[in-house]
Amino acid sequence: MFRFALAAIFAAAIVRAADAAPPPIEAFGSLPLASQGTLSPDGKHVALIQPIHGRNGVMIYNLAMPDSKPNAVALDGAVAKYAFWKSNDRLIAIFVADLKQKWSHNIYTWSRAISVDANGQNAVLMMDGAPFLKYNTSGAAIVDRVANRPTRLYMAASEGEGFINSGFYDLYSVDITVGGYALALRGTPHTVQYLMDGYGNLWGHVEQDWNLNTKIFFGSQAIASFDAHGGRGVDVAGLTEGEQPKVAILAHDSSGMQALFGWKQSGAPETLFSDPRYDLADPIEDEHTGRVSGVTYYDDLLRSHYFDPALQHVQTLLEKAFPGQSVQILSKDETNSSYVILTDGPRNPPVLSLYTSTNHQVNILQEAYPSLKPEILGEVKPYPYTATDGLQIHAYLTLPPGKPARNLPTVIFPHGGPEARDSMDFDWWAQFMASRGYAVLQPNYRGSSGYGWNFTKAGDGEWADKVQQDLKDGVQKLAADGISDPKRVCIVGASWGGFLALGGVTFQPDVYACAVSYAGVFDLAHAVYEGTTFKSEVGTIWRRRIGADKDSSKLDSQSPVNFAERVSAPVLLIHSDKDTTVKIEQSQIEERALRHAGKQVEFVTLEGDDHYLEFAETRIKLLNEIDRFLGAHIGDTVSARQEPSSIESHPSR
Repeated sequence: MFRFALAAIFAAAIVRAADAAPPPIEAFGSLPLASQGTLSPDGKHVALIQPIHGRNGVMIYNLAMPDSKPNAVALDGAVAKYAFWKSNDRLIAIFVADLKQKWSHNIYTWSRAISVDANGQNAVLMMDGAPFLKYNTSGAAIVDRVANRPTRLYMAASEGEGFINSGFYDLYSVDITVGGYALALRGTPHTVQYLMDGYGNLWGHVEQDWNLNTKIFFGSQAIASFDAHGGRGVDVAGLTEGEQPKVAILAHDSSGMQALFGWKQSGAPETLFSDPRYDLADPIEDEHTGRVSGVTYYDDLLRSHYFDPALQHVQTLLEKAFPGQSVQILSKDETNSSYVILTDGPRNPPVLSLYTSTNHQVNILQEAYPSLKPEILGEVKPYPYTATDGLQIHAYLTLPPGKPARNLPTVIFPHGGPEARDSMDFDWWAQFMASRGYAVLQPNYRGSSGYGWNFTKAGDGEWADKVQQDLKDGVQKLAADGISDPKRVCIVGASWGGFLALGGVTFQPDVYACAVSYAGVFDLAHAVYEGTTFKSEVGTIWRRRIGADKDSSKLDSQSPVNFAERVSAPVLLIHSDKDTTVKIEQSQIEERALRHAGKQVEFVTLEGDDHYLEFAETRIKLLNEIDRFLGAHIGDTVSARQEPSSIESHPSR
């Protein structure tokens, strides 16, 4: 099961013959052979999220018996998302499935928690038999892991019946050995979150009324209140470590960077973490108590920072052992001597390993993509440039291996979100396109997260204008540097990146030779009104992003579906039929509009999958379709006798 690993493994010379065949599509499109890992408190067992028959389940390994077969934990029709050890003898696994609601036939994403023993047997459904459970999509909402009671959890669920997640949000005590439950606390009509300390004690809660006025209670005292309209409020991460914990809150500091603050029942908040250049990404939770033990943020790679000096010392040692890669501590045993770690770099696909602090050895548990070695992958480097209006854009460029960086066919690959960002961590999709001979540019356009609130806000209401100009400026920079052939540029995106892809060929029709969208949004009014309501917090965030909070006409003026006649490039639309995040109707609407306008459009349906490409077979199908489409329109076999591009190349400012 193990192979000894040294950082030197990843320091091999990067050499590849120009005529070497690229890896097969399956090497990129198959699910990673491991994506998460959790160690039992005694360090004798490790559970990994791994593919079982093409979709993720849980595999339990006995570390004391490395030659023994692992035990599989799967749930029919569902995908494993997360697992953790409640004790040495019991594992909790979270599964999700996209299922039709019987009484409305709408598709929803449902989650459930089960517990199994260390052999993967004696499975028990949490809150089994609760009459309200069948109405709760989020039936795996674990509030407190109760570190001092090996058979107890606290979970939350809505009590209402007749429609999805209605009624009061109540707190339940759950016995993990039988799944039985008991009401611990009935919520108010406005309860949205409980704050517990990891040992079964309730310290506070969060309430939000119908006008999105939100209050954070520590005990019975409201310590903070804010208006959640537009997403400029705060997120409550949980409690900090220690006998006198603080409420850990994610909010923007005075310079607009997202930071972590600690609130007590009295006094001013304390800054727990902030960075003057980058937003905090996520809090790190202790796997046994759920308390906030650190934070992550991105510079070019994902970075982890712990508040415990001893744990931060381990983090620093590991980062030195794996230079140029991100290192995450996923789990540790109760003696702090064994750690499950995840390493990942631009040309280093993820690897899960076991680090032993007593001898400083790292043993590989599983490589995510064992056939993809650094020497056959594309070089990834920062590629910053200046937008037309002077805004600095951070971007990353992946170059095709074995090819000179001159006059290349190019893919502009904007991220989704839109409040997300790209980094230099391994990207299987970008590396796949680079392996087929394309330069791949991933711009963190205005509206991206990671660079402060002002940068994020700069994208509001600008999706058809300045955001598209940011992407066009990247194309011009590549052409000016001689890297890209401006006649052979395609824009490819997923989710909100899919919107930008169709927006590119709609609002900048002279820039791109083709467009590919996976699960894109094209009719903004339909998406907002059908997917949520303007009274919800999510709805107000989308109104702000779109600019419809100030100008409702933005819903129509920025929707590609309303301007299909402007499109002149071929379009490939791909969508999963069980997508509950962006429903397949969005791509169907866009296809009809393009066909009605007499445009060249193809539509591919991925059957049975969701927004996040959970199945190996659908990932492989998606990459096959993209490979075929790009090859036909910008590949090396495309005739050079094309009309000259109207893009004017100019040096980056």
